[in-house]
Amino acid sequence: MISRFAVVYEADADFRTATELADRVLIEAVNWLDEEIIGHQREWIGEVAGQVKLTWKSIPLLAKTASIRAHGHIDGNPLEIDAGAARRAILYLKAVFDDLKGVILIRDQDDQPDRRRGLEQARSEHHGSPEIVVGLAVTEREAWVISGFVPQDDAEQTRLDSERQTLGFNPCERSHELTAGKDDTAPRSPKRVLRQLSGGDYHRESQCWNTTPLTLLRERGSMNGLVAFLDEVRTRLAPLIG
Repeated sequence: MISRFAVVYEADADFRTATELADRVLIEAVNWLDEEIIGHQREWIGEVAGQVKLTWKSIPLLAKTASIRAHGHIDGNPLEIDAGAARRAILYLKAVFDDLKGVILIRDQDDQPDRRRGLEQARSEHHGSPEIVVGLAVTEREAWVISGFVPQDDAEQTRLDSERQTLGFNPCERSHELTAGKDDTAPRSPKRVLRQLSGGDYHRESQCWNTTPLTLLRERGSMNGLVAFLDEVRTRLAPLIG
């Protein structure tokens, strides 16, 4: 029986990055999963009825339409930032999909350092099935991608050297020091740095999380939230399959 996992995300790129990374971890952890046919062994759900995407922006209306209400404290404590949004998403998904094995909540930290506490608070309210995985990118998803960038030729090495000079540090090794903001052209903007390194090529970006060894991603991702996400996939989702 295929294992079904729902994903709540901000944009399509977040969904793709998170699920493709998760697939790599699942294949690493479960020896009978096959990269060639994994699409028949697990399902990532990112839409409702193939029409409405399960984004953080769409969940409130979806939940309201489904008469899902989420009010009050959690375990007697006031809600932390994003706890209400995450609680609503979890309740909606549990109501709509009765055969889910897991839910992944993918979020950018942005300039909200307490966001993880809120997501984990919402998770603490739900025990058993489905399993809840939190993926929080510090400070943005692009930081995860940058941490997987390895120059493939002289031109890419030159671009990386230029960024090191501009920033004063290697962004691939210290991507967590990049800062989120509304100005995507700012020197420390993860989006700007990724554009410079990848040449604006999305295929080149995808190689950073699809082909860079997981060992290197873990080495570089301890501070940007990537290691925490990979570990949660391995400890919370892999046992549900294997």
